[in-house]
Amino acid sequence: MPKIFIHNKRMSYCCSEQEGLSAEMSTKTISLAVFLFTALTLTHAALVDYRSGAAETQPQFKTMQDSKIGGNQMLYLQARKLAGAELSLGDFGADSRRGVWRGLTRSRWTEMGLCCGVFDLLVNMKGGRTRTMLLRSLLEPKNKLQLSHEFGIDWKAVDGHMTRLLQYGLADEVMIVGTCRVYATTRKGKCALELADNWHERHKVECT
Repeated sequence: MPKIFIHNKRMSYCCSEQEGLSAEMSTKTISLAVFLFTALTLTHAALVDYRSGAAETQPQFKTMQDSKIGGNQMLYLQARKLAGAELSLGDFGADSRRGVWRGLTRSRWTEMGLCCGVFDLLVNMKGGRTRTMLLRSLLEPKNKLQLSHEFGIDWKAVDGHMTRLLQYGLADEVMIVGTCRVYATTRKGKCALELADNWHERHKVECT
């Protein structure tokens, strides 16, 4: 009989231990479930707020883009309008100046072996007076840097004018010192310079 009593005591102890473990596991399970539920709830709330904010911001962003595109289109149209007006005025001025290449003027220039292109370069085109001054200065050989300092204009501008003068044979390269190139007015350039000076002087007198 004592052995049976001891056995029952051990069985009771084991049962109570299992019940304790089950209760502890149930508590942990409930805690985990509560934690997961809370996390899911917060995540859902954050997602809803994000979508709401994006939905409110998108129309504003689209409105800003539309207004910016509209402003750019207006600026583009205004620029085209101004460019068209300047082009029209420029064409009108060019047509009025082309009329002087005739009669006595044409005869004088062609007799010296000079074409309409040279006349336009020194008389009609923009920068003609500057190119005339460069030809006059190059009666004594100079390089581009000296010309730039003499007239107080940018070296790149001098380079552009010299390219045109060399193209028409009005100036020529006469010397190279290291990397420095020296230029001078050619015989053709001297004839063109004389005729251009006469033309400017004559029309200056007519205007006054």
